[in-house]
Amino acid sequence: MIIINDKVKLIKIINKLIFSPTSRYPENWKPAYVAMQLGFIAGGFGLLGRDLLIITTVDAWNVIIFSELFFASFIALGFLLHTLGFAQWGIILSCVAGIGSATAFNFLIGWSTFFHLWYINLAILIIAVPLKIWLKLSLALSFIGVYCLFYLLFSENKPIFEIPSITENILGLSNIFGSLLVLGMPMGMYSLYLEKERNRSEQLLHNIMPKAIADRLKKTNETISIDNPEISVLFADIVNFTVMSEKLSAENIVGFLDDMFSKFDELTEKYEVEKIKTIGDAYMVVSGLTSENRSHASILFEFGQELLKIASNYKDHKGEPITLRIGINSGPAVSGVIGKSKFSFDIWGDTINTAARLESYGVPSRIHMSEKTFKLINQNIEHQKKTIEIKGKGLVQTVLI
Repeated sequence: MIIINDKVKLIKIINKLIFSPTSRYPENWKPAYVAMQLGFIAGGFGLLGRDLLIITTVDAWNVIIFSELFFASFIALGFLLHTLGFAQWGIILSCVAGIGSATAFNFLIGWSTFFHLWYINLAILIIAVPLKIWLKLSLALSFIGVYCLFYLLFSENKPIFEIPSITENILGLSNIFGSLLVLGMPMGMYSLYLEKERNRSEQLLHNIMPKAIADRLKKTNETISIDNPEISVLFADIVNFTVMSEKLSAENIVGFLDDMFSKFDELTEKYEVEKIKTIGDAYMVVSGLTSENRSHASILFEFGQELLKIASNYKDHKGEPITLRIGINSGPAVSGVIGKSKFSFDIWGDTINTAARLESYGVPSRIHMSEKTFKLINQNIEHQKKTIEIKGKGLVQTVLI
């Protein structure tokens, strides 16, 4: 049992060493790290199979195998450097050694074994990896130059050693397959990484603005502004948050807000409303923004009721349930994207300002809304009429539910 556990630990250590890049490993190389490592390992197994084939089918195998092992030792060193985090030197050394090995094979057993494919594939590979432009171009052109020179001067020459046709065919097929594998794996992995990063970027963009707006932003550099003839907006604020934040540690406050607001975010997906932003402990949501949804007021009313339920599951510094003040208003507004390097989607107008005032004049655990919003909801709900004074608007009739 102890021996088995030791073997498992050893396998885990080897797996981590080979397939987990070290802290030294360059960040921009990481997308293709595993593919590169698999390429090295596949090349090692290919070498063993090739050498076994040559030893069993070629009489004068000594020189061929010695040549292969000579260049393979440099490739192995490149693999070690790559594993330890010296990616640039590891790949350069391995590619140069690969060119040397291919050249030796062409002289020793002839061009019909397709070892010359490695000139092209390694040139493409060296261009694909994130080296400095001048360096990768110099190496790639050198590889192609060596290929062209040797092809013109020596491709018609008789090889130093004759090998059986079956060996020649097997080596040719293995080189075609192997060169495509070594080239394809890193590029395929990098392509998957780019796709993953693109999806991640799009998801992040959709998290800060509506999908329809994000799609427009990707297609144009022009200013994006939208006249919204009829929307509903909700503000929710935590009652006595300032006092609570003074009593609790910063870590506890941030953890609490993150947890509760994350549940609020999940609720926005359920009700298909748009979270605009959070300002401290305030949470702002809009409905009816990107589509003509006549139920936008009802949706936000139900959404607000759910917010109150979620908040009541949390406790403040006294052990009492958290309460919210919620304000909802409906009407026209203007929305758009502002900023260049840091995009921000926002919405403006008297409708928004009034909703914020409704929240501030609200009552804990109640929803305070304008008469217009209440009429849009059009439900027989027990409510309380209220009159508040809003700067610039005077006395305003509101509804408390």
